[in-house]
Amino acid sequence: MAKQPQLHSRIKQDIVDKIESGYYPSGSLLPTESEFCKMYDVSRTTLRTALNHLLMEGAIYRKQGKGTFVAKGKVKQILSSSNLRYADQLKAQGMKPKIKVVDLQKLKPAKKIQNRLGIDDEQMVYQVKRIRYADEEEIQFEMAFIRADLVPEITEEMANTSLYQCINSQGNTIKRTEEQIKIFISDEEIAQHLNITQGTPCFQIATQTFLASEEVVEFSLAYFRGDRVEFFIERDYEERGDEG
Repeated sequence: MAKQPQLHSRIKQDIVDKIESGYYPSGSLLPTESEFCKMYDVSRTTLRTALNHLLMEGAIYRKQGKGTFVAKGKVKQILSSSNLRYADQLKAQGMKPKIKVVDLQKLKPAKKIQNRLGIDDEQMVYQVKRIRYADEEEIQFEMAFIRADLVPEITEEMANTSLYQCINSQGNTIKRTEEQIKIFISDEEIAQHLNITQGTPCFQIATQTFLASEEVVEFSLAYFRGDRVEFFIERDYEERGDEG
């Protein structure tokens, strides 16, 4: 005889079914925890387990002081060798992109950043913090560190468009990037800029940007909302043959 799913799993599945059927439409406000507890006749602990699983899977999301909402369709971020900028990827999905610069300053970075950029203790970098939006909703928070000796000028106007364009326009040629992706639990700063609850899991992408000379011109840490972004990877085996 098959084992019955645990109570919190049955509650979770019932909510998923109602989301998929349109009973709880995309973007709609869900019942409160108290209302859900009465609805399913369960304890708050059992109910929270079900909701936390849905949060982790990106089916729902929370807004501080406003409640719990049904997640919208996720933004697809292409990780393969696409030349489309982030803004162009959003436009291709029918969304309106926007960038907001929240911090821009010239400073001596921490040792970790120096190591990533291959610079010494005395070299200066531009620190640029930006929020990216899709249809006025926070999707990504980015902290970029750019070598000031290779890129002498960065203004807020430049940072509001394309940092790569800014780098290339000052006598550089970007050749390639190396990117690492992992799950990251949001701290206070990241949560504030992404409009999520502190402790919510995010995707973190750490990127080193190399010039044609193989110098690292930029190192960035980008944090993506796990409930609003999914990643797409394309592999082309036509030229490499059967390597599987």
